[in-house]
Parts: sequence; structure tokens; C-alpha cells
Amino acid sequence: MGTKSVKVKTSAVFLDRDGTVIFDRNYLSSPKKVKLYSFSAQSINKLRAAGFKIIIVTNQSGISRGMFTEGDLIKVNRRLLSLLKAKGAKIDSVYYCPHSDFDDCYCRKPKIGLALNGARDFDIDLKKSYAVGDSIRDYLFGFNMGGKGILVLTGHGKKEQDAIIVSEKIKPFIVCKTLKQAVNFIIKDAKRYPR
Repeated sequence: MGTKSVKVKTSAVFLDRDGTVIFDRNYLSSPKKVKLYSFSAQSINKLRAAGFKIIIVTNQSGISRGMFTEGDLIKVNRRLLSLLKAKGAKIDSVYYCPHSDFDDCYCRKPKIGLALNGARDFDIDLKKSYAVGDSIRDYLFGFNMGGKGILVLTGHGKKEQDAIIVSEKIKPFIVCKTLKQAVNFIIKDAKRYPR
């Protein structure tokens, strides 16, 4: 009697783009303005070495608002990936939502359409995954997908942290100063759970 091999799903870290991996330029439409945080590539490399899939998930309502085109966004994302690649860092995929809140789509964070895309494309166990970003939407995205949501204080993070204290019933799993600190936490936290 043969034995069945059980396919183990992978874990992922879903990273917000603006204010988390790169400086937030408010409706960034030019690849020339893409600037990585000094710790971004090293942090991504550390996650990859720990066995995580790394996926960027970003709300880009500037498309819906007519502030820039989908073509502009693709150029910005290509520039981001190029800058990371030059530092030896690889992203598995970039998913984006082009809609605004008024469109009531399922892909705009904190809804989980983008996470479901990643789970489908990379066989990801969302319950053993993390979401990192500088807004309430980002950590709620992690919570809503069944994983853990982390708030970083870069970008809009400090302002968002103040808003959380006042208004939000659901709190981030942890608050970290930067992506670098979040990555250190994730790797330590993940060791407690088999993947």
C-alpha cells in the first residue's frame, strides 16, 4: 500500500507598497519618484531566506480617480522591482486594486480579494501569513484574511496609530517602527508555528 504525499501550503508576507517598502509620494505616478527605504531590500531578502513568499498588495485609487493610468502604475511597479532586483531582492508578485471606496470592490484593502489572488496563485495558507503596512487598512487586511496584521510607523503609520487609539476596536497584532523591525518579529513569531 503506497503512501500519499501531503502538499504543504506556504506562508506569505503581504507588503503594502507606499509608506512601507517605498516612500509615500501621494498618488505616485512617475517611476522617477520611486525611492526605496534603506532597509527594504535587506528586509525582503530576510523574509525570503526564512521561506516566505513575498507579495506586494497596494490600493491605487488614483486610477479610478483619473489621476494616473494603469500604464503609469505598471511603470512605477516595474521601477520598484528593478530597484529591489539591483539589491538582490525578489518579489513573487504585485497585486493592486485600481478602485476607490465608492466602487465597493472586493479587492480594495481591507477586503481580501488581493490575498485570495495570492493564495490561488502560490498555494498560500492565509492563516499562517502576515500583512504589513502603514495604515489601518493594511493590518485589517491581515486580520480579515485570517492571518496577522502589522502596522509600521513609516509613511502614514504614526498618524494612523493615533486614529487607532481613538476609533478602532480591532488593534494591530503588533506595531513596529519599520519594515525591518516587522520582519524580525515575523521570523521570530513564525518559528512557533510549523509551516
